[in-house]
Amino acid sequence: MTKNNIIRTSHQLNHFRGNYTKLELDFIYSFISEIREEDKDFKKYSLSLSELQRKLNKPFKTRDIEPIFDTLMSKKFKVNNNKKLAIYNFFITMEFDKEKRLLSVKFSPDLKPHLLKLDQYARGNLKYILEFKSMYSKRLYMLIAQWKKRGTFKYKVEEIREVLAVPEVYDYGNFKRRVLKTAEKELFEKSNIYFEYEEIKIGKKVESILFIIKNKAIIDDYLINITKFIDYMRDNHVNDDILFATDKNNGVEIIISISKKGMLYDKYQNIEIDKIRAKEIWNTLFSYAKKKELKCLKKEKIEKEIQQ
Repeated sequence: MTKNNIIRTSHQLNHFRGNYTKLELDFIYSFISEIREEDKDFKKYSLSLSELQRKLNKPFKTRDIEPIFDTLMSKKFKVNNNKKLAIYNFFITMEFDKEKRLLSVKFSPDLKPHLLKLDQYARGNLKYILEFKSMYSKRLYMLIAQWKKRGTFKYKVEEIREVLAVPEVYDYGNFKRRVLKTAEKELFEKSNIYFEYEEIKIGKKVESILFIIKNKAIIDDYLINITKFIDYMRDNHVNDDILFATDKNNGVEIIISISKKGMLYDKYQNIEIDKIRAKEIWNTLFSYAKKKELKCLKKEKIEKEIQQ
């Protein structure tokens, strides 16, 4: 067994069409990560039950093995492009040695062009995939990993829905909320790369999604999530000029600041902002901070650099 967490798949396999659960994807990717870059042929790849439990960070018991074996041996997936449609199964055999408590798999030989001796491939890290709660986050992470060097990629809505196996009953609003927004949040909080996106419309209908890839090799702790961001701002920016804005209700200019009690208020009128509006503003400030567009944080960074 190898401790390698790197996943390599061909670009075509990375776009496979198949309906797999979170656990099934974690199981598949865990064994793909066992394939070494120098492997010239498939071997029998094995993980102890305890190692699989550690990877999945969940109790995976012996009674869970047969059901997932049955499911994965029966499920098929498609690889479809302009030249060819192919239907595959990931594994040809799956075994569990009850005495050694060892799980072993053999990949389908048809997948050799997609998993072995690859010149071009999508390269992801199993560590991040296993941390994502959403199955859509897991698949989108690998797509983003594929296009990371390019920096952007675009899909028609129906195409990305098909790749991610999004249920047909989801209208676009549900797709946006359950898939795009969830994955955007999870990747930002848990991965070294994340994305923002733009909706491309024809008339009023969203036809395509443009994904903009961001590299998060180093990130300030306070940007990990909005709670840490709010705590940081309350600790470091009391009574500072946080944001100049115009009140959407009356068109009056306001300066957003933070009181000693940690509440947002308008500096011009010295009026505390109500909780509902404050929640909206905190979300806006967090969004600006992630994009490095919050002036008070830019000024703070410059001052720190000067002091150094």
